[in-house]
Amino acid sequence: MLDLADDKDKLASSNGKLAQYLCKILNVYYAYHLEAYEIKGVYLHDPATILAAFLPSLFTYTEGVARVQTSGITRGLTILYNNLKKFEEVTEWSNKPSIKVAVTVDAPAVLKLIMDRLMES
Repeated sequence: MLDLADDKDKLASSNGKLAQYLCKILNVYYAYHLEAYEIKGVYLHDPATILAAFLPSLFTYTEGVARVQTSGITRGLTILYNNLKKFEEVTEWSNKPSIKVAVTVDAPAVLKLIMDRLMES
């Protein structure tokens, strides 16, 4: 998680073009996270996804079948069936491909990589 107070100052003081741009737009994202999650920082989902593709060792993974709810009170919820429970009948989980899902991250390493790249941009 990018801490707005400390990390934004580092980005702002760098010569990185992307760092400078990010500083200009970060306040909206920060305000959202403060209101929605009551945290003083921003999540780095998108850059972490790219790092997972190039440096998978920074993450731990599990495998299973993923489904996304498209209606009702759970609309938008992603559910992962980890294949541990065995069904005797055919279900919505049957015969679906498994995917690999990141479940933990080396957050300090990811943050350092992202900050370094931004400040050098």
